[in-house]
Formats: sequence, structure tokens, C-alpha cells
Amino acid sequence: MSSAPQLSIVLPCYNESRGIEAILSRFAEVGRGQDFELILVDNGSKDNTQEVLARLLPRFSFARSVKVEVNQGYGHGIFTGLSAARGEVVAWSHADLQTDPADVFRAWAAYRNAQRPERTMVKGRRFGRRLSEKIISLGMQVLSTLVFRTYMDEINAQPKLFHRDLLAHVTSPPVDFNFDLYVLVMAKRHGWQIESIPVQFPPRKYGHSNWAATWRSKIRTILRSVRYMFSLALAGQ
Repeated sequence: MSSAPQLSIVLPCYNESRGIEAILSRFAEVGRGQDFELILVDNGSKDNTQEVLARLLPRFSFARSVKVEVNQGYGHGIFTGLSAARGEVVAWSHADLQTDPADVFRAWAAYRNAQRPERTMVKGRRFGRRLSEKIISLGMQVLSTLVFRTYMDEINAQPKLFHRDLLAHVTSPPVDFNFDLYVLVMAKRHGWQIESIPVQFPPRKYGHSNWAATWRSKIRTILRSVRYMFSLALAGQ
């Protein structure tokens, strides 16, 4: 890849070695003819992710990897990938095939059709989720709308895609799962329009959820997110 691609897509991978070949093959299928790069972030994995990447990447010219030596969190992994991105437009999504790679390219099409694409973020709106997940998301949506006094919808839905100019405002992102909230709030505060596309969100094929393994972990994650939400609102950055 001698010249910068138009689109950079970041996938944080934490112990996702079993699904890497499937995700690369799917991107090769749906990204045919598209000017993009795929950045797989080995986010401090403890499995054989590095070995799998070394074996597979030579087969996929659009893909490369960056490595985080010690896992610091989901957000740190995404930000590491975004910092390495070369595209004018940047995006991130899931590496476990819960979100179809084709959704990224649908988001890119919506971005290009926006009235002001350089000031537009396109994000997913999930369908096909379990009732308990919908209830949690709706509660966080209502609370964040009240806290930030602007409509917040499907905060953690992927993909997210926008012009790289927004990264100039991503100055102190959290290292954890609150990264999605932070970037969405920064986009709204600095005048970006938010557009959503519908995405299916079936059960994951590979890996496991680090926040929703048990109800105790869910509650702990929710409380942590609520605390961060109020601290971000009070900071007013």
C-alpha cells in the first residue's frame, strides 16, 4: 500500500485468534473494489493472535496489524488503531462478526451521501438483540440524553465512521468501553451531525463478552459507565 487509502477501518482484537481468518475473508468479500485498509489491533491478547496474524496477513493485501503489548482496555486498543490509520475517513467495528463487515461499507456510502460528509458521523443502530440488552441500552440512552442535554441513541452500536478531522477533538479518551460514549459526545459538542444505519446484531460467533459475562459484571459495568458519564458532563470538555 504505497498511497493512503480513502478509508481506514480499525478492529480491536483481544483473544480473537479463532475468528481472524473469518473476519479477513469477509472483508475481502465485501470490500472488493473499495479503497480501504483494515487495521487489526492485537490488544494485548494472551492467546496466539500474533501467530495467526503473521500467518494470515500476507494473504490479504488490504490488512495490517498493530500491537498493544499490555491490554489497557477496549478504548485504548481502538485509539491505538486510529492513531495508526492513514485514511481520510476512519471507522471502527467489532472483530467477532457480531457486526457484519458489510455494515462498514454501507456506513461509508451513507457518509458520502450526507449533505456535509466531513461533518457527519455515521453509526449503527442495532436490531436482533436480546430483550435484556435492549433494556440496558435504552436505560443508558435515556440517562445520557438527560445528562448531556442532547439526544443520544445506541451509544455502543457499531460501526462508527467519520472524517479524521474529528480526531483533533479526541484529546483525552478513556481507555475502556466508555470510548464510544466519549467520541460520540465530542462529535456532538463540536457540531458533527449523527446519522444511523440499521445493523443486525446476532449472537457472537467467536470470543466472549468481557462486560456481560455475569449479571454482577453487567451491573459493575453500568455503574462505571454512569460515573464516567457524569464526570464527562461536569468536565464540559
